[in-house]
Order: sequence, then structure tokens, then C-alpha cells
Amino acid sequence: MLKESPTTQSQEKEMMDLAYFLYEQGAWAESFRLLLRLAAAGIRTASLFYNQALCLEHAGDTDKAVSCLEKALSCLPREKRDTEKPSGEEDVLQNLYEQQCVSAVYRFPMREEECIYLPAYARERILRLMIDLCAQQNDGARVRALTASLPGKYFKNVENALLRISEKEN
Repeated sequence: MLKESPTTQSQEKEMMDLAYFLYEQGAWAESFRLLLRLAAAGIRTASLFYNQALCLEHAGDTDKAVSCLEKALSCLPREKRDTEKPSGEEDVLQNLYEQQCVSAVYRFPMREEECIYLPAYARERILRLMIDLCAQQNDGARVRALTASLPGKYFKNVENALLRISEKEN
């Protein structure tokens, strides 16, 4: 599977699942290789680009990682502006994803389902990683702009990035 490009949606999902598993096991090169094959096959999803960014960060290529995160943001579905609470199975799925994601940290592989059912949470994760990477690049203006685009929640990594930038600027 590592040497083949996916030809069906089922193979695509299997390759993506294997890429998640390999990343979580610390096999970042193998995970990245699978993600590259998926991209070469024309896959363009927020989760693919986010997961590539995680691998690129481990490789020390923050420029390419930030570029992948920008692509990930552009792939996210627009949030539903419907004020009515959804009902039925979709509501149950959304509640389960919210509970699953609340207990997790932002630096873990992103699944496509997360982008579909929780685009706001996926956006938040992408922005948080992007803030970390821009702080590593000493790009204070970008860190502040990205921080301003986050909802009014407290995140320790964002506070640390802002502190790091202010120390470098002073």
C-alpha cells in the first residue's frame, strides 16, 4: 500500500487511516509518504493538508508546514449558520465528535469526519498549529493576526507564542 496510489474511495480511506496510525506511532516518514501519495492522486482535504503539516513540522520545514495549513483552512466547509439545533443521527454524531475532540490535544492527526462535523473545531486546531509555527519563524505580526482570528478562548500554546514573540521583539 505504501507504493500504490489509491484508486477507490475505500483505498483512499484505508491509506489515510494508515497514515494516521503511522504518525501516532512515530513513523512520520512513512505517514508523510502515504499523504504525498494521496495528494498525488488528487486528494485535497483539510485533514490531508493538516496531517502533512504535522509531518513537515517534525522535519523542520516550517515554511511548507504553514503553506499546508493555509491550504487546510481553505478546504474547510463553511460553518452552518442555521440557528436550529440539528436532530437525529447527525446531532448524535456531532455531539460525539465534540466530546472526542474536547478531550484531545490539537497536535494529533486530523480525520476528515472532524472537518465535516466540527469545522469550527478543525479551524481552531489549524490556527493553533499555525500560530506555533509562525512563532518559531519569529513572525510576530502573523502570530498576532492569527490569534485575533481565534474565538475568545484561552489556549496555553497561544499565550506561549505571544510571550515568545514579545520577548524576541524587546
